[in-house]
Amino acid sequence: MAVLGGGLAGLSLAALLAEAGHSVTVYEAGEFGGKLSRLSVGGLAFGTGPSLFTFPGVCQRYLAALNEPDSLDLQPLEGGLGLHHTPFGAVALPVPPDHPLSGEWQRYLARVGPIQAEVETLLTLPPRLDEPAFLRASARVGRVLGGHLSAESWINAQHFSPLLAHALKTHALNAGLSPKDAPALYALLPALIAAEVSRPAGGMTRLLDELLRFCRERGVTLLDQTPVTLLDAARGILELGSRTARHELIVSALDPARRAELSGQLSKPQARTVSGLAIYAAFAEPVPLPATSIIAPSNFQTFRRAVQAQAMPPDTLALVHAEGRKLALLLTVPAAGQRLSLTQPWVRGQVERVERVLGVPNLLCKALEIRALDPVHYAALGTTGGAIYGAAYPAWRSGPFHPQPYRVSAKLWQVGTAVHPGGGIPAILGGALIVSKLIQQA
Repeated sequence: MAVLGGGLAGLSLAALLAEAGHSVTVYEAGEFGGKLSRLSVGGLAFGTGPSLFTFPGVCQRYLAALNEPDSLDLQPLEGGLGLHHTPFGAVALPVPPDHPLSGEWQRYLARVGPIQAEVETLLTLPPRLDEPAFLRASARVGRVLGGHLSAESWINAQHFSPLLAHALKTHALNAGLSPKDAPALYALLPALIAAEVSRPAGGMTRLLDELLRFCRERGVTLLDQTPVTLLDAARGILELGSRTARHELIVSALDPARRAELSGQLSKPQARTVSGLAIYAAFAEPVPLPATSIIAPSNFQTFRRAVQAQAMPPDTLALVHAEGRKLALLLTVPAAGQRLSLTQPWVRGQVERVERVLGVPNLLCKALEIRALDPVHYAALGTTGGAIYGAAYPAWRSGPFHPQPYRVSAKLWQVGTAVHPGGGIPAILGGALIVSKLIQQA
């Protein structure tokens, strides 16, 4: 079997297939890890890509499928989902018991919390209408979602205060979409994950190290710096520049548009999820900020219109992670494949906004070294315009109705967040479990 793409999705699936007794080769055009990689800044090691673990039960199911003990040593992240700054004030999620909005938060938890196990089931179980567990979980989640398709619609129907509503809507950006466009399930995420936000004791790159170890110990052939130049799925043939490889079955962990391009197919232009400008800074002294701060766009409708037009919004979502002398700042930008730098006026303005809101004026000026990854970098990883979650689909195409099939043809399958409902590490590991099960059952 061949797996195209050595990001987290490809490596996760390769280990599962090898555990089941298959001979597996992973082809990666660059370095293993995809968006998750190591970056040295000012002598400090940063992990790029996903910044936290949620739904730890999904990770436990993945490790159990490999008969592996839990070696990630997940540690709770101080402050949970962090302090959310909105036009209506700031609030931490989870909301502390002594906060005026604690009652609203508890009402939200009571509404959503009981479906925690069902959402975890849907993250790891193939979406089959003849599978009772899938049907039961879908029905329970559906009852909580009601008739709402978008995150914005569900939140508005709960009549929360403007502060809590704005903070909750911010998490729609986990889908790479505005609250009006993100599936309603994203409105439930803070209640489902706030109490169990964690990170490996050795940093996020520990996950990459472990996936590579799982693959090597199971005999997976790992070929980095080996770009596939043509995919002939019908014959099971890959062209690798000057040589050719033949496989009985191929799984693409690439963006579907990139996979289609390798197959010689034309992809129709599609709306895209957002991209980002990731800024990593090293300091001489510990950064005087909480572990996680989130600065929301002041107006989601204005933000939505700008991103859809591939224009820079007046202000944007900013995610800030501080750990000792390290600071990571992610600014959400349109996926237009544009080159961005800290010297550009829009970027300077957004950085100054973040510093002003957090009460740390001129913070980045004090950094020993700064490095940034822009949409050009993310586009080089294989998505159009650097879209972090690939193409954008209507909210009703979420869940089991997502348009990308797991099985494309007799010899070609797909895996990864582009074809799995959801995003982040739970979708990566859960999607690998789903595709592995489907391949074994085929």
